[in-house]
Amino acid sequence: MAALFCLGGLATAWLGVVLFRGIAHEWVHGRRSANEMIGLTLTAFSTLYGILLGLLAVEAYQDFSAVKDVVSKEAQTIATLSYDLRGFPQPVREDLQKALRDYAREAIEAVHPPPDVSQNPQSDSPALNALFSEIMSFQAKRKTEEVVHTEAFSRLNTLMEQRRYLIAAGEGGVPGELWNVICVGGLLLLGLVCMFDMELHVHLILSGALAVFLGSAVFLIAALDNPFNGGLTVSSAPIESALATLSKEP
Repeated sequence: MAALFCLGGLATAWLGVVLFRGIAHEWVHGRRSANEMIGLTLTAFSTLYGILLGLLAVEAYQDFSAVKDVVSKEAQTIATLSYDLRGFPQPVREDLQKALRDYAREAIEAVHPPPDVSQNPQSDSPALNALFSEIMSFQAKRKTEEVVHTEAFSRLNTLMEQRRYLIAAGEGGVPGELWNVICVGGLLLLGLVCMFDMELHVHLILSGALAVFLGSAVFLIAALDNPFNGGLTVSSAPIESALATLSKEP
């Protein structure tokens, strides 16, 4: 994916240099060289465009880091809830632990879907619904069971909040209008570079370097744009570790 972005930008820049070199020399540099004015315009334009790319890259990275943090907290909530469930009597405890293990597997598949199965992190969670149903129907008979029941219900609410946050993160991303601005701005920036009047090999080197850098920056934003199925995805290792601990419990 990175090579596609970089090579695509490089091909666009070099093709523009080769195709419009003669036209730019005749129309723009007919009587005298306009390199100075083109350079001033390119400087101002690249500054604004660079600020836009920088802000989007920072925002995408912050969103990615926030989702990664919530996944870690979700794993902690699952691990803590597994200890709370030990306070329930049998056979309720076994049913709750089984539903919690099922939810951990659902969370892993939502964060890190199998390569041959299409997963949707926004889908409903049967395991979480089973947990809520079981907790709501439980009737505590002792004071300790009341305390455990209240704490487990609070953990489930936290788990639901974390899941809803991940759902919102999966639905978010850079708006399409901003992607249009990025694409149009990149083409205009490369177009200004193609208008320079200089030796061909120097022109190809400078335009190629700029195109590769632009491709890398746009790739970074696109890769971080969706933390579940983008170019880079958050790791499901914390939830996998919690599931491994759950599987060892009697």
